[in-house]
Order: sequence, then C-alpha cells, then structure tokens
Amino acid sequence: MFRMFYPLRSRFLNMKIRNKVFFIFILVGVIPFLCYITLSNRFTNQLILERETTLTELALDQAVTYMENKLETYNNLSNYMFNNTSILEVLNKEYGTDYFQMYKAYQDTIEPLFQTYYALHPDLLNLTIYSSCDLHPYNGYIQSFSVLSGQEWFSLVSGRYSPTWTILEEDGEKSLYSTRLIGDSRKYRTLNYLCLQVDYESLFAPLYTVSEGDYRIVITDSAGSLVFSNVEIPASLDTKTDISGIMTDGSGKGHMLLTNQIHAAGWQVHFSKSYDSLVDYVNSITGVIYAFGWIILVFLGIMVLIITVSIVSPIETLTAKIREVRNGDMSHLTVDLEDNRKDEIGVLFRNFSRMMGQIHHYIEVNLKNELEKKNYQQKILYAQINPHFLYNSLSLINSRAILSGQDDISNMVILLSTFYRTALNKGKDTTTLENELQNIQAYIQIQLLSYSEYIQVIYDIDYSLSPVTFPNFILQPLVENALDHGLKNSLREDKCLTITVERESPDREEPDYVPSVMHVIIRIEDNGIGMDEETVSSLFRIKTNGYGLKNVNDRLKLLYGNDFRLTITSRAGEGTLTVLKVPLEPS
Repeated sequence: MFRMFYPLRSRFLNMKIRNKVFFIFILVGVIPFLCYITLSNRFTNQLILERETTLTELALDQAVTYMENKLETYNNLSNYMFNNTSILEVLNKEYGTDYFQMYKAYQDTIEPLFQTYYALHPDLLNLTIYSSCDLHPYNGYIQSFSVLSGQEWFSLVSGRYSPTWTILEEDGEKSLYSTRLIGDSRKYRTLNYLCLQVDYESLFAPLYTVSEGDYRIVITDSAGSLVFSNVEIPASLDTKTDISGIMTDGSGKGHMLLTNQIHAAGWQVHFSKSYDSLVDYVNSITGVIYAFGWIILVFLGIMVLIITVSIVSPIETLTAKIREVRNGDMSHLTVDLEDNRKDEIGVLFRNFSRMMGQIHHYIEVNLKNELEKKNYQQKILYAQINPHFLYNSLSLINSRAILSGQDDISNMVILLSTFYRTALNKGKDTTTLENELQNIQAYIQIQLLSYSEYIQVIYDIDYSLSPVTFPNFILQPLVENALDHGLKNSLREDKCLTITVERESPDREEPDYVPSVMHVIIRIEDNGIGMDEETVSSLFRIKTNGYGLKNVNDRLKLLYGNDFRLTITSRAGEGTLTVLKVPLEPS
C-alpha cells in the first residue's frame, strides 16, 4: 500500500535543500494558514462577540456593585445617625437663651461626630440635620426645619423614616441627596430630618468606562424618573413611558440590552449598545489579527528564501563548535568563532558565542529571579488589602469605642492600625528603622493582650538609628518565633523578651579599627523553651506557607548579597538568641 509513496519519497530526498525548505514552508505554513482563515472567519466573529458581551456584563456588574456598596455605606451612616441617642437628646433639649449649653452641645456632641464622618467619607459633601429645636444654626451642621420644608421636593421625603435618594438640579449641576426623618415624632418633641449630600460625579464615574465605543446607560428610580444618563436624552422622550425607545434610539436596529438593580436606592439600571458598533469593533480586531498573520507569513517566506542561500556549511561549522563546548570545560563558556560574515548566519554565530558567555550569568541570576518572584507575591498580597477600607473601618471602630467609653477596645484598634500601617508601608520594600520598630512594638502589644500569662518585654534601643533605611516587615517573623514558639509554650513564670538595637562598635581587640561599612545590630532574645541544634539548622531550609525564617533570609540575601548576617543560637530549655546584622544606610 505504501509502495505508491516510494517514488515521492525518493524525489523529495533528492531535492535540493532550498526546494525542500520551500516545499515544507508551503506544506506546513501557507496551506494551514489559508485553511485557518477560511474556517475561523465563520466562528471567530461570533466568539469575540460573545466574549465582548460577557465582558460588558461583567463590567456593568462591577460598576453597579461599586455604586451599591457606596450607597449602602451612606445608608449605614444614616442608620447610625437614626439610632444615635446622643444626637437625639441634644436636638430635643430645651435651650431657650442658654447659649452656653448650645455651645457645649456643638462642641461635645455634634461637631466631633460630624467631623469624624467628613474625615471617613471624602465623597460626603454635606451632612445637615434640619430640626425644629432651639439650637441656633451653626456651620451647616444644624439648620431650621423651615428651610427644608420650604423646598419643592420636600413632599418626596416628608414623613419617611427610611433613606430616600433624590436627584436635584442646582446651578446647572446635578446633586445627590439622601433624606430621612430621624427620631420617633411620637416620642420626641422636635421634628428632625437628616440630609446627606453625596458627590454625584464620583458615585456615577464607573459607568463611563463600562465598555469601549458608543453605548448608553440610563438609571431610573422606582417611579421611572431619570437619575443618570451618560448621553443627552431628547426632551420629547420620557423615561417613565418610553425607556425602550430611549435605549434603542428608535432606530429598529439590533442592540445588546442589559438591566441591573441598585437595591440600596431602589434604582433600575438600563444599558444598551448597538450590535453594529460591536460588529465593527470585532471586525477591527479580526482584521488586525489576519493582517498580522499575513505579515508574519510573508516575513517567514522571505526569511526562508534568505536562509536557504547558504545554510549547509555554516550549520556544519556551528555543529563543530557546539561539539567543542560539549566536550570542553564548562567553567569557561565563551566560544570564539572566526566567521566574520555580516548576514544572518554571522549574526547567529556571534549570538551563539554571546549566548554561551551569558549562560553562566543566567545560572547566577536564577536564584535572584526566584527571590524576586517571592517579593512580587508579597506585593500582590499587600495589593489585595484595601488600606483605605481597612483604615476607615478601624477609625470608625475607634470612634465608636471612644463614644462608648471602651478604652481597651480603642487601644486595641490603635495598635492594629499602627501594625497594618507600618506593615503595608504603602507597598514599598523599604522603610525606616523607626517604623519597623513601631511595627513589632504594636505586634508585641497585640500578642500580649491574647496571652493569659505575663511576659516581660525589655527594649534597649539606640534611637539615633531611627531614620536609618531598613527592609520592611523583616523583624516581625523573628519576634513571632520568639513569642509563639519560644515563650508561649514555656512553663517558667519569669518569661522575658529582650529586643536590643545598637550600632556596630569596633573590635575590642582592635579598638582603633573602624569598619569600612557600619552595620546595625538587632538582637531578639527570649528565655523560652529553646531548640536543639538540628531544629535551628532546619529553620533556614524548610519552606513554609507563611513568611518564615527562610523567606526572611532569602529576602535579605536579595537586598544585601553577602553583606548581612542572620544567626540563631539556642539551647533546649534555656532560650533563643536571634542576631540580625545589616549595613547601616541612612534614609
């Protein structure tokens, strides 16, 4: 059966190398590429169109989720004000002409609370309570109820205890308000409305980047009234009765229509994008892909033509050189080729020699790349933490703890805030020694709060070293080992942790000797359970899921090369001493 192919095989083997290369190029390059264009053109557009639709849905969901979270945050703020008995007591107190009591109400209760909210919520433009109480208006915090009741839109919020979001046109610009009645009118003598003004543009900003090209997004409230639109809507169209015509522009052409809900405000989100624009976008992508493919194919054809001009003897010469490298001493990897050609073969020879010379370098930097990979993974972990959300949440908890008289909770929150601020360090790899010490001091105080037994902590620190540049988050794993693995499991009563920071001093045997590079020496010593020598030696070899001693050692090696020292001395039952010595680099 296969004998019929023998003449073809014989003919192919007898062909010149140039013709062989051309034949192979046409067989495995041109023909498959033409088949690919013919077949893929039927499916590629549909796949890209479906993917664009999916990505648009995902982008719209993300934008809506962002707005939902924002609105829910302000609803929670409104709920907190609704349940704040301190504010309600101030608003329902009879002042008459007692201006001193009015001053105390503003100074002790109203202004601190309002300033805290302004600090925690940058998009909060105004926070006002419209009240029928005796307090004189001051700084926009308290206004007379008559100012609110005289507004045309007051009927929309009158008597409502739940937050009601309204859009108002003021001086040609739109404003967003949340208004509600606070305090049971049957229980309190005054009538009080809480009004929050939120930055309109900031809230709806994500909707401008949902998709590429032209698209429409319209948001309506529960009554069908317009809340937001990224395009100008003709006055002849009403969102309450003709939302479909608005979204399709009355053209009758196919559109991608999506809807979503913003439950925090009771809004309906409408999205539309013409399929014509989607198809044009998809065609532009596939056109670029096909054009790039043709360019590559033509370029490969030209390269095949050039390479086949002279290929046999240069390849044989190169093969001989490769054999020399294979049989030679690999400690000297540079290979000199005597060919002085300027064409591609000459470039190949020179690049081969240069490549062999760089192999040793690549071997050396392989470890560095691995360590950088770990460093990038640490940065990704920092990036996943939303520092603003974390700090705002901690600040809110601290404020509530202070208002509740919970000093121990407030102290714990301050320690946590200090720890995360110094640990995250705005994503930077280096910090100052002062910040690093603040980090471990906060960490130690937090840990001590969780321990039932007393642990004495002694700090012996040379504070003149505070501004020195220091790697971020290096000491915490060392202190954690001392506390959790040394002192926590110890049964002795006089548990003690000592942290010493000092500048390197000249050798005692050579007092006149001054090192060329000064170092900072940090000692972390505990009198806990200790370790045997085998356990100590394994600490620098074992990879852990967390940020252990091996990662600390690898990171220090990446930063300082061999100009650092990290040693651990320990005896079972007596304690452990960890010494870190790094170059002194002033900030």
